Amino acid sequence: MLSKTGITSGPVSDLDLEMNATFTTNLTGTTITFEDESASTPEEKTKYKMAFRNSFGATIGVLTVKLVGNPEPDVPATVQKVARDVFDPAETTGTVTLLDPADHTYERIWKQAVRQGRTQIVDNVGKIDIRVKAEAGYAVDQSVATATDNSLVVNYSWNDANGTAIVSGSVRFDSSVRAYTGYTLGNIRITDTDSDSGSGDRRRRR
Repeated sequence: MLSKTGITSGPVSDLDLEMNATFTTNLTGTTITFEDESASTPEEKTKYKMAFRNSFGATIGVLTVKLVGNPEPDVPATVQKVARDVFDPAETTGTVTLLDPADHTYERIWKQAVRQGRTQIVDNVGKIDIRVKAEAGYAVDQSVATATDNSLVVNYSWNDANGTAIVSGSVRFDSSVRAYTGYTLGNIRITDTDSDSGSGDRRRRR
């Protein structure tokens, strides 16, 4: 997901967000549903649902992800959006409802402004909202593998009653901003909210 912000004098910044959800399973009924909620605004918003099902159609577990890229200009500006989606197995386009309630959730709100001198031109915002659930007879575990300024990796495992992993994998969220000549990057501001920790973790890079 690439969002390019520019003003009349030329390009200002690029907001580059990448989300990669990769899972390993022997289940043959896995399905992916994709919904594009983007409107005629600078905001790019997509939702995804992965349902892990066995050959009989019974659901083992579900993952939903909401990905948002939203440059917020402080001056008159235009935003060009470039979407890049790759699915394997092939997706079905439809309505995605985020899990509520969910067994585990993880949300990151990532921000980095771009300035010209002391004037803020645009605040680049990226968000990811991950939710997972296991069906009766199964359990799902969530653990954070990486949580740095520009990268988040959250691991998941759906296990049967014996503790054997039926589905395992991770969701990765990478975020970066490029500022063009004449502009400078502000601090990276992050709010991570992990349902397993019970509180938000706010960090700022100087």
